[in-house]
Order: sequence, then structure tokens, then C-alpha cells
Amino acid sequence: MTAEDRIFLKQLEDLRLDQLRSHTLGDAREVVARAEALGPRRELEHVERDRQAALRLEEKPRRQKEEEESRRLEELRRLEEERQRQEEEKRRQEEARRRQEEARRRAEELARLREQRERELQAKREAFRKAQEEAERRAREQAEQRLREEARRQERQRQEELLRNKAQADLVAFFQLYDAKWQELKLSQKLTSVMLFEMPWPTFQQGCASPDDISRRSVEEFIFHPLRPGMETKSRKDRLKVEILRFHPDKFNSSIVRKLRECDREKASEIAGALARILTNMMAEEVQKEKDQ
Repeated sequence: MTAEDRIFLKQLEDLRLDQLRSHTLGDAREVVARAEALGPRRELEHVERDRQAALRLEEKPRRQKEEEESRRLEELRRLEEERQRQEEEKRRQEEARRRQEEARRRAEELARLREQRERELQAKREAFRKAQEEAERRAREQAEQRLREEARRQERQRQEELLRNKAQADLVAFFQLYDAKWQELKLSQKLTSVMLFEMPWPTFQQGCASPDDISRRSVEEFIFHPLRPGMETKSRKDRLKVEILRFHPDKFNSSIVRKLRECDREKASEIAGALARILTNMMAEEVQKEKDQ
């Protein structure tokens, strides 16, 4: 670029700046004119804007304070909610623990009750078993006792039967010996030393030594005894006749006394006389009974 070109360009720039300043100045004059036309109104607007600005300036701390208060309240609300949430969570946890504890306690109580019932049932079963065993033992003992008692009773009956049989046999043997002795006394011619206690007297008492040893009751018991052999079909009178013939004083003294030892003959005669009187009285009573009938 040449110097002339630069000069020309500078002149163009100065011209542009002049035009710009003239336009700017015109614009400023126009603005001032409009401002003067709008002066009161503009002043009021400025006052209102200043007032609004002042209000905004005053409102801003209040809003900030309100926002801070709101944030504080929000924080407090959040903290309260958090606290309530934590308390609710804690309450739920406590409730859960309480329920778990209650469930555990109930389970333990149920287990304890089951164990107690089982012990009671076991005790009852054991008591029942023992009672049953005791009852069975007592039943066995009673049965064994009954068997022993029955065995003893049967043995006692057997012994009693044996004793009765023996007693009966002894009685029959005694009666047979009595009759045999009388048969020998009547038939034997060689007897000369029969002793007094060997004599067959009609009584179960042994060793008669005097008339005092003979009683009517003992004579009746002997003569009328149901087991006396050979006398089962004879009447009471017939039985008495047999004995009266044996102990009649004339016959007894003439045929029997002489067969005893001499020292016993007098006593034997006295006993035979007493027996004869007893037998005679008994016969008289039997005859009277027949008459009374």
C-alpha cells in the first residue's frame, strides 16, 4: 500500500467518524428532548423503580431469612421424620424382638408343658404299671394263698378224715376187743388170773378201779354208740339186755369173778353190781317209754 492510499483511507475514516458523531449527537439531542417531554413521568418511574429496588433490597434478606427458616424447618422436618423413622424402625425391631422373644418363650413354655405332660404321663404309666404289677402280685399271692389254704384245708380234711377213720377204727377195734374179751371170759376154762384193769367194762374210760369210776353217762355213750359193730340193727332194749346178762350179780359172781385174780375179785363184784343197777334203771326207763307211747 502506498502513502497516498493510506492518506485516503485515513480521510475516509475521519469522515466516518464525523458522520458517526453527528448521528450520535442527534440521537442524544433527541433523547434529551424525549426525556424532557417525559420528565415527570420518567421521574415517577425512577422513583417507583427505586422503591421497587429498595423493596427488593429489603425483600432479599427477608426472603433469604424465610428461605433459611424454610430450609431450617425443612431440615427440622427431615430430622423429625428421620427421628420418627428411626423410632419406628426401632419400634419395629423391638416389636420383632418382642415377638421373637414371645415366640421363643411360648415355644419354651410349650416344650416345658409337653415335657411336663410327658413326665406326668410317664409317671401315670409307671404308677399304672406298678399298680398293675402290684395287683397281679396280690392276685398271685391271693391265688397262692387260696391254693395253700385249699391245700391246708384239704390236708386238714384228709387228716381229720384219717383221724375220724382212725378214731372210728379205734372205736370199732375197742368194741371188738370188748366183745372178744367177753367171749373169752365166757368160754375159756383156763383163765384164773385176769387183772382188774384188763376187765371189759362198758365204758370208754380205761383202768376202772372202783364203782366211782363208772357213770351212767359213760355207760349210755358206750352201749348206744352208733359205731358199735353187731348192734346196728338192735334196739336200745336189746342192747341193754346183752349188757344186763353179762353183769347180772348171780351170773357174774358165779362164772366170771373166779377168773380174776383173787385180790381183784371183791372190787370186780362191786363194779359189776354198780353196772347192774345202772343198766336195770336204764332198762326200766326204756320200758316206761314204750308204755308211754
